[in-house]
Amino acid sequence: MKEIFIQEKEKRISPFDVDGEEIDYEKLIKEFGVEPIENLKNKKEIENIDFYKRGRIISHRDFDKFLDAIKSGKKVSIVSGLNASGSMHFGHRGAFDLCLELQKKYKIPVFIPISDDEAYVCKKIKNQEEGLKNAELIAKQVAALGFDPKLTKIFIHQKYTKIYNLAIKLSTKYTLSTIKAIYGFKDETNPGLMFYPVIQAADILLPQELYGPHLTLVPVAIDQDPHIRLARDIAEKFGYVKPAALHIKFLHGLRGGKMSKSREGSALFLNEDLLKVKKLCMNTLTGGQETIELQRKFGGKPNLCIVHEYLSCLFDDNLEITKEREKLCLEGKILCGDDKKVLCEKFLKYLKEFQEKVKNIKIEEFLLKE
Repeated sequence: MKEIFIQEKEKRISPFDVDGEEIDYEKLIKEFGVEPIENLKNKKEIENIDFYKRGRIISHRDFDKFLDAIKSGKKVSIVSGLNASGSMHFGHRGAFDLCLELQKKYKIPVFIPISDDEAYVCKKIKNQEEGLKNAELIAKQVAALGFDPKLTKIFIHQKYTKIYNLAIKLSTKYTLSTIKAIYGFKDETNPGLMFYPVIQAADILLPQELYGPHLTLVPVAIDQDPHIRLARDIAEKFGYVKPAALHIKFLHGLRGGKMSKSREGSALFLNEDLLKVKKLCMNTLTGGQETIELQRKFGGKPNLCIVHEYLSCLFDDNLEITKEREKLCLEGKILCGDDKKVLCEKFLKYLKEFQEKVKNIKIEEFLLKE
């Protein structure tokens, strides 16, 4: 859900660094004890989900049960959020794009917590006022992605303070040793950060607290699974249903590695100054050869090209477009500079339209009331 510190694992979970070292998702699946998505029982159902067809879903917890619940007409919901350390970037869009696809396909309620408090206790912002300002921007950005206001509830922690009542309730069944073991916290870790995993669990379990026990799905990047595991460990002790999860692949940063606010030059933000977009796009890492001549002779490497990844994950309307561009790249018929120009045009068009939507969002209709 959000980027709470798992310091010891940060290097290991990065998708690939600037030297091209790819993340070992299979290793992470085994380490976290989750199921590969290929082992899902309801294979036909997931094959209709665009995110799966593009290879962006890698593993799950109880997603088969979630699909069964939908088929049988049972109540379900989705939860996914982020912290308020600044504007959303395109790396954040992955989980929300999946939430949006599932909401449109199955008409599912979606709950989106924005943890301005986490950004503060993690020392990602200077004060709580900055966190609240960031959270209000993020709320508008999330709403502008296209969520149905009748099926979507966004809540900012500083404004929806009932979340702390639930966290206190849940805290009675946790031990500090459990939290330290999962997150690697030390005695010198500040108490606010120590308590934050319980608030994460409260975010995940809030729909059940408000509307009764039912199966909730949490789409996240796989490094966020410890939050889900903690919520699953506590759920049944309070009469809730263990939440399900879908784990998605990271979107790479502009220069490699996981797209992140904390890595300078890594992220392209949804409130990006349009005058900077061209420079950012033209500096994006590619999988091209050293010269044009070699590129035309041997072709490029789309599997190592972040420009290709952005075009396919963020802008291609269907897989056929992606496959055709990949074919032309492998044959040396497309140069990296050409793809960068296309990417720049698409980013500029999207951001110009999106930023205008954000200005016109009526956020009150999305907010969960006290």
